[in-house]
Amino acid sequence: MRYAALNPIADGVQLAVMEDNILLFTSFAPMRSREASALPGFVEKELAGHSLSISDISFWSTGAGPGGFTALRMTAALIAAWAFEHENIKFRCVPGAIALAGSLPGREGEMLDCLFDGRNNEILLYGLIFRNGRWESRNENAILNENAFRSCYTPDRRYVVNAAELDAVRKITGTVALETREPDCSELIKTQAFEYDNDPDKLVYIREAVELRP
Repeated sequence: MRYAALNPIADGVQLAVMEDNILLFTSFAPMRSREASALPGFVEKELAGHSLSISDISFWSTGAGPGGFTALRMTAALIAAWAFEHENIKFRCVPGAIALAGSLPGREGEMLDCLFDGRNNEILLYGLIFRNGRWESRNENAILNENAFRSCYTPDRRYVVNAAELDAVRKITGTVALETREPDCSELIKTQAFEYDNDPDKLVYIREAVELRP
């Protein structure tokens, strides 16, 4: 079986493809502004370079955030469209925090907070817990400004951030110890904690596309 994942990150989109338990390749494309329209062609070109097509991938995972509305919806909608065209394709949403934590070692029951740039002088926190040798979601997330982060900061907990977002996150966290990582898109494929349910709506946004105010 062949598996693939798309993961929108701070400055672009990652692609990873595996066959059974073997990683075939990973790649990256910058996706800013109108560059996003090139995403389908980028994926098709990368697959073709390895003698594959969209229909050769049976299972897709899409990074479900935390992140901005547009990037998350774009990748989820694209994969949903491929599944609609090809009955053999199944897909799922997996928190992008799983890719950020990657293969970081942990102790059973240890908690890890993944921090993302939320813009507007805020960060978004997504919580993971180490179970059975892997990082899993503990279903905790929050948008935090500097004061809110200070109030929930726990010195015995680990905090990890995408290296590309370190400067933005550091403005909120101050001198708190942070581990920096490059997200590993293949981790979205490897996790067993999420079903291939063909539901593109399980996304973790920084903010909705439209905010309703009283």
